[in-house]
Amino acid sequence: MKVLGIVSAISQSDNMYNLIVKDKESNVYNLKINPSNSSGIKIGRLYEFICDEIVAERISYRIKEFKDAESFELEKRDQILREFYKSAPIEMKDAKEIVYSYIEKIDNKNIKDITLFLLKKYNDEYFIYPAAAKMHHAFIGGLAYHSIGMLKMSDGFINNYDYLNKDYIYAGIILHDIGKAIELSGVINTEYTISGQLLGHLVIGAMEIENAAINLGIKDSKEALLLEHMLISHHGLPQFGSPKKPMTAEALVLWYIDTIDSKFRVLGEELAKTKSEEFTEAIGVLDRSKIYKI
Repeated sequence: MKVLGIVSAISQSDNMYNLIVKDKESNVYNLKINPSNSSGIKIGRLYEFICDEIVAERISYRIKEFKDAESFELEKRDQILREFYKSAPIEMKDAKEIVYSYIEKIDNKNIKDITLFLLKKYNDEYFIYPAAAKMHHAFIGGLAYHSIGMLKMSDGFINNYDYLNKDYIYAGIILHDIGKAIELSGVINTEYTISGQLLGHLVIGAMEIENAAINLGIKDSKEALLLEHMLISHHGLPQFGSPKKPMTAEALVLWYIDTIDSKFRVLGEELAKTKSEEFTEAIGVLDRSKIYKI
């Protein structure tokens, strides 16, 4: 028998570990496993268990083998996680199609090569990770979905202001949070890693661009330098974590669009919980403002 579920409790009796596991329909299973075979099983994580049935005073199941949901190949992992956790409102295949369609619009070879190099390197994390542990887009696929929202918004800026360089804007948006592939611990019970806490995704992202440029033989290129600047400045001001303020028009666009999308996604979630003609709860990312829903 196969059980896919989240471990909610672990106890020990009769020299066995007893696991309480809940599936997506909230069915509860009592699964048993030899302690010597249970390495890695943790409360709060999602696993696929292969079991034999035990008929005694009550029906329970002995675990033959198990697999952490985050160890499956990308597409199956995405499908499984979406059954249990909040996720982006678009399918992964659609997210990939949109992101790569914007990469195809990049004309500058160095910019396109850097973007493709890093997207290939962090493909799994980019398309399944949340964009944050708690703040905005904190759900399965949130990292890519955040970038997609920004890409769509950027077209209006590019069409309105003909002095903007679309190649830097598209690449900057796609790569601006690539450092979160290292900053965040994963999809389930997401936390900030040691590297994330000590360096942060802005610096990590700039370091990754430099590494990509070295591997591509374009370390000293103008394109690599300007992309690095966009990443370390995309929070806009030092009090928001940026080592430098934006100093190109494209970096300014990245900062403003990032701010708008992150705040408006949170606002949308709060409005969805609010009745018409009432105010939302205080919203942290909007300086604890309460917004009236018309």
